[in-house]
Amino acid sequence: MSKTIVWISSGALLSIAVAITSFVGCATNNPDGFGGDGGPGASNPACPVCTTDQDCNGGVCAQFGSDIFCAPSCDNGGSCSSDRTCTVETSASGDQVSVCVPNDNACGAPSQEIGGGAGNCASSTPADAGDPNQCGTYVGPAESSTCTSCSSSSSGCQANGCYGGWWCDTATNKCHSAPSGCTAGGGGGGSSSSCTFDAGTGPITGNVGVNGGTASRLYFAVVGDTRPPNPDETSAYPTAIITKIYSDIAGLAPQPLFVVTTGDYMFATPGHGTAGPQLSIYLTAQQQFKGTAFAGMGNHECTGATASNCATSPTENFNVFMSQMLAPLGVSKPYYVVNVNATDNSWTSKLVFVAANAWDSTQASWLDSTLSQNTTYTFVIRHEPADANTAPGVDPSEAILAKHPYTLVLVGHTHTYGHYSDQPKEMLVGNGGAPPTGSKDYGFGIILQRADGTIQADVLDYQTLGYDAQFRFAVHPDGSPAPL
Repeated sequence: MSKTIVWISSGALLSIAVAITSFVGCATNNPDGFGGDGGPGASNPACPVCTTDQDCNGGVCAQFGSDIFCAPSCDNGGSCSSDRTCTVETSASGDQVSVCVPNDNACGAPSQEIGGGAGNCASSTPADAGDPNQCGTYVGPAESSTCTSCSSSSSGCQANGCYGGWWCDTATNKCHSAPSGCTAGGGGGGSSSSCTFDAGTGPITGNVGVNGGTASRLYFAVVGDTRPPNPDETSAYPTAIITKIYSDIAGLAPQPLFVVTTGDYMFATPGHGTAGPQLSIYLTAQQQFKGTAFAGMGNHECTGATASNCATSPTENFNVFMSQMLAPLGVSKPYYVVNVNATDNSWTSKLVFVAANAWDSTQASWLDSTLSQNTTYTFVIRHEPADANTAPGVDPSEAILAKHPYTLVLVGHTHTYGHYSDQPKEMLVGNGGAPPTGSKDYGFGIILQRADGTIQADVLDYQTLGYDAQFRFAVHPDGSPAPL
């Protein structure tokens, strides 16, 4: 698959205004109203960044390339200029839309996902025996359902309201591919197989609290990106999805020793009073898991914009995040470190939480010093992936990481999951309930230390609890590839 969207979010009035100014300023230079020059990045006039369709001067705010951009619509038979191709993408609110995407990866080159090579395995959840178009909350293409992503006047619309073989999730009224195992009924089914997850032989024991702790083996879950599709839309918070995710984690046997989260727990305009209620919903769902959850900061915990920085100008969102998520951990800054070491002292590990949207020279010095402290395993948790480098702390933290050994960087921001060839030491887990990017289902990650000391990474589907055999990978403590 291609690596697609990194989400940009609301609240960044200044940066959005700059993007829109670039967009409007180039409108006379291209017949479809979008500039055609420039390389990848937010400053590319062919790819003005956006939050909603209202930012796009008659265009559509859609996810493609390496971010979320304005593009002309080609729904209802509309044509594209010669330098663009009409493709079905995901909109900012999670719907399927047809837009004119610049050719030659003008908005950022995609990268290939690294296959896990685990082979095929039996599906963990078959389609409903009584109705091959039903699988849990999912409804197949041939049956009428509640999705409205596909306009009735557009070509290719299915009975369930989706395009091109996608299924309708009646829990969210959004379209994406069927969860693994739901392949009956005329066109559903994802490309990845789903297999029963097994944490391996032998017990996994330990005691990890807010100050860290000890474990017989490392074994923890990763949850990323849980928010409603539109700003301040608290009534549309994905409560059922995130509650199920934490219930799933609590129900695994053995249960993970702790959870790390990669950020974006809200979609709130600072000053509108919606940050607290949305975060309260998240924390209530998190109570399904009785262990400790360590939280990372996302761009939505600042202003919402990827480029936002709350290091010196904290917002309501930032203050709510600090008081409700980090203060209970005894943490006073949005960046911190947690140590978890072997019960028998045979290995050491640290979890390093980087706040790329609260970046300053103090955090830079702290990160360099923290990474200089030798541990067998080092996991860095940062909301934005390396290619979302409009976030103030991404490029500087990448430069610091390059000077030190580490095992994996755990990121979110893009609402899917992946392990990509251009960043082989980076694991993306952003499918915690936010509007999905692409066709992968909601779920969570698992990090497991195997008996030989290598680290195995999985992502589990929130409905089936099956792992994706095509995603699974393993690394040595230094992050180099290990055999499965």
